[in-house]
Amino acid sequence: MAKRIFYYMKQVGLKGLLPLLVVALAVLGAKAIIASKPVAKKKAPVVSAPLVNVSVLEVKDFQVWTPVMGTVEAAREINLEPQVSGKVIAVSDAFIPGGYFAEGQEVLRIDPVDYELAVKQQQAVVTEAEYNLKLESGQQRVAGREWKLLKKSSGGTMQEAELALRKPHLQKAQADLSSSKAKLQQARIDLGRTRVKAPFACMVVSKSADLGAHLSLGETIASLVGTDEFWVVVSVPVDRLGNIEIPSAENGFKGSKARVVMGSGKTAVEREGQVLRLLPSLESKGRMARIIVSVKDPLNLKGGEVRPLLLGSYVNVSIDSGSLEEVVAIPRTAFRDNNTIWVMKEGGLLEIRSVDPVWRDQDYIYLDEGVVSGEKLVVTDISAPLPNMKLRENGSGFTKQKVKGGKGQGGKGEKVNSNG
Repeated sequence: MAKRIFYYMKQVGLKGLLPLLVVALAVLGAKAIIASKPVAKKKAPVVSAPLVNVSVLEVKDFQVWTPVMGTVEAAREINLEPQVSGKVIAVSDAFIPGGYFAEGQEVLRIDPVDYELAVKQQQAVVTEAEYNLKLESGQQRVAGREWKLLKKSSGGTMQEAELALRKPHLQKAQADLSSSKAKLQQARIDLGRTRVKAPFACMVVSKSADLGAHLSLGETIASLVGTDEFWVVVSVPVDRLGNIEIPSAENGFKGSKARVVMGSGKTAVEREGQVLRLLPSLESKGRMARIIVSVKDPLNLKGGEVRPLLLGSYVNVSIDSGSLEEVVAIPRTAFRDNNTIWVMKEGGLLEIRSVDPVWRDQDYIYLDEGVVSGEKLVVTDISAPLPNMKLRENGSGFTKQKVKGGKGQGGKGEKVNSNG
C-alpha cells in the first residue's frame, strides 16, 4: 500500500496528496485505539449491612428514686408578741435580723418595776387572807361549844346549825385565800413575762422593736423561724405515690428517705431528708400530689461544712421509691418509637420488638419481661430499619451496659433516679 501511495504521489505531486495522507493516518490511529480499549468485568452485587454497636442485656435489681423539685419553707414561723406591756430596758446582742436564739434564751426585757410591786401587793393580800382564815377557824371552835349547849336546851334545825357553827364564814375565808393565792401566782407569772424568751430554737427574720420602745399587748416584736427543721414542699406524680412510704401507724411513722440537692455541677450540695407528710389536696395547675420532706438542722448550727439550706430556695429532691427486682435497664436512647427496641438475633438479623416498661427515668427504661439476659441490644440509630435486615457488629466483643444512679454503679440494688 505504501508503494501505491508513493507511486500516486509521484503522479499527482506531494502537495496534492498531503491531505489524503493525514486522513489515512487518522483512520489507522482510530482503529488502533478501538482495538486496544479495556473491557469492564461484571461483579456480583454486594449486600450492604449497617455497622452497629450492641449492648449485652443483663438482669439485675435496682433501687429507684423519684426526682422532683420543690421549694424550701419554714417548718415553724411565728410573730413574737409580748404577754405584758411596758418599756423595753434591755435587748440581746443577737436580736438582729439573722440572729440565732436557743430555746428559752432571753430576747429582750421589759421594765419589771410595776410587776414586782404587784407581786408584793398580792403577797400582802395573801397574808391577810391567811390571817382571816386562822381567825375564822378559832371562831369555829368557840361556835361549836356554844352550839352544843344551845342544842341540848332548845334543839335546832340543820340550817340553824350551819349558821351557828359559822360554816359559810369559813367557806368564804377559804375562798378568799384561794383567790388571793391565784392572783399572787398570776402576778409572779406576769413578772416572769417581762423577760421575753425564744419559744424554740430560732432565727430572727425581722424585728420591729428595740431598746426604749414601749410595748403593748399583741404588738409584734419580731418574726422568727425555727432552725431545727425546714420543710421542702415537692410535687409528685400521683402514680408514684404507691412507691413512696408516707408516715403512718402501720409503718411506725417512718417515711421514705430523700436526697435534697442544691445547685448543680461541682457546686451541688446534697442534704439528707425524709418524707414527713402527704398533703390532702392536689396542686391546682399540674394536678400533682404534694409531699412535705423534712430536713433537720438545715442551717448547720450543729457544725459542718455543708452550705446552709436557705428559705425560698428551689431545690432538686430524689425520693426513695423502693427497688425493682430482676429487671433489665434499657438506655432511653435505645428505646424506639411505639415502645419498641432493636435486638440483634443470631446471624446478625434485626428484630424490632415491642416492650412494656415497668419503670422509666430520665436515663433508662426498665423491663421485667419481653427480653432475655444475654441478648444483644442495638444502641446505634439506623436510618431505615427493617425486620430481619442484616447487621454488622462493631468490634469483636460486646459492650455491657453501665447503669448510673444513686451513689454507686453496677451490682445488686443499684440506685437509679426516676422522673416517670
